[in-house]
Amino acid sequence: MIMKKLNNSIIVLIMGFCLFSVYLFGQKKMGQFEYMGKSLNYTVQLPLDYDDTKTYPVLVGPSEAASINDESFYWQGIKDSQGWILIGYKIYGASNRTDEIKALFNHLKSTYHVEGNKFHTVCYSANSAGIFDLVMAMPDYFTGITGMAGNPNNSNKEKLKKLKGVRVQFVVGDKDTYWMQSAKKSNKILLEIGVESSIEIIKNGKHVMKPLIGKGFLDRAERLRQ
Repeated sequence: MIMKKLNNSIIVLIMGFCLFSVYLFGQKKMGQFEYMGKSLNYTVQLPLDYDDTKTYPVLVGPSEAASINDESFYWQGIKDSQGWILIGYKIYGASNRTDEIKALFNHLKSTYHVEGNKFHTVCYSANSAGIFDLVMAMPDYFTGITGMAGNPNNSNKEKLKKLKGVRVQFVVGDKDTYWMQSAKKSNKILLEIGVESSIEIIKNGKHVMKPLIGKGFLDRAERLRQ
């Protein structure tokens, strides 16, 4: 009888610790996929109420993915992913590594039920042109991209036409003069060539929009869900 009560107490303690861990850290973990004989790391944050039978939108952001805390900037330190599966990986400068990125995406599709069978992404500052290039190199894998603040190289309209079918949004601060003007120009060009695009200018917003980390960013990413 004493042993049974002890076992029950241990079970309660373990369950309590698990619930506390989810509250404190969220559903964060490291994942791995295989490419060219190597195991490559990526970071994962699942919804707090994640159910592996359900479908979720998946958002992949730039990250070194060196540790569980090496998340993409606009969801660093958050506990609640607001129903998104958030992935961090080295997607910057990856337009010449499309086979590697496709291996990651195909792995994610086999691991999770990906909404629409396509991915969302985010880019900002110096990594943004390269991530736009990646989306244009494999547009069939993407459903939306958010620049925070971030822009494509807008000098080649024919290349930008590859964004047709991908929803684009620019979010930029009005104090960030260079990036705001560039975002306005890119948005105008994309609309002219038939790409679905929008722009939001944040009042008193700076180049690095720390107040939008977490909920502010995820609310905006939500706009691009189909």
